[in-house]
Amino acid sequence: MENKIALIIGGSGGIGAAAARRLLKDGLHVCSTYFQDSESIDSLQREFGADSILAYGCDFREEKNVKLTIENILEKFKKIDVIVITVTIPLRHKRIIDLEWNDVYEHVELQLKAILYVMKSLRKQICSKYKTKFIIISSESCIGTPPKGFAHYVTAKCGAMGLSKAMAVELAQYGCTVNLISPGMVDTALHKDTPRKLIEITVHNNPLKRIALPEDIANVVSFLASDEADYLNGVNIPVNGGGVIN
Repeated sequence: MENKIALIIGGSGGIGAAAARRLLKDGLHVCSTYFQDSESIDSLQREFGADSILAYGCDFREEKNVKLTIENILEKFKKIDVIVITVTIPLRHKRIIDLEWNDVYEHVELQLKAILYVMKSLRKQICSKYKTKFIIISSESCIGTPPKGFAHYVTAKCGAMGLSKAMAVELAQYGCTVNLISPGMVDTALHKDTPRKLIEITVHNNPLKRIALPEDIANVVSFLASDEADYLNGVNIPVNGGGVIN
């Protein structure tokens, strides 16, 4: 996969950083975005070299920011071969009966705007029929029984899944593919506020008796980014140790 350019949307998170590291090992040049904290990207620059991965600060809720970020990358590299979208906001455990609209909206806004604005910013490349791969990080909660206390997050992920499936159908005519990865619970900072008891129950109920590592997700990203996955489109791959079977 040499000479390919990958863009990781949300590369400062646990899954995003692991995906960036794996794609760097695969030989891709990586561009990675962050919102406030670029520490994990800085670490990858020290590991692989400053020219191997470039960091771009961006708020994906703002279309102008997204458009400018994509323009800057295209100006430098002329193309983006693989786009991995794994943005989210910190999870807060909250009973559905206690939810306010803003609790839901802040998740929905980021999840859907990130996908839509990136796609729109790549309109020219897409319409030129340049093979472009979108890899969207979803959640097993969209295909199985959702966990209690995360209705705001699950609602946003279900919306993102619907948008991704529609893209898979409509962008195929341009040679693009859109696939999803649906992890179970992953050992990242995203779950730092998740009740410990819920994590223990998840581990106990999982056939492999553990939650996922970020590298488990990154391995599937690597496959979907490769030429071997060219005929996969609209696929949703659960990565959960059998916790939910689709």
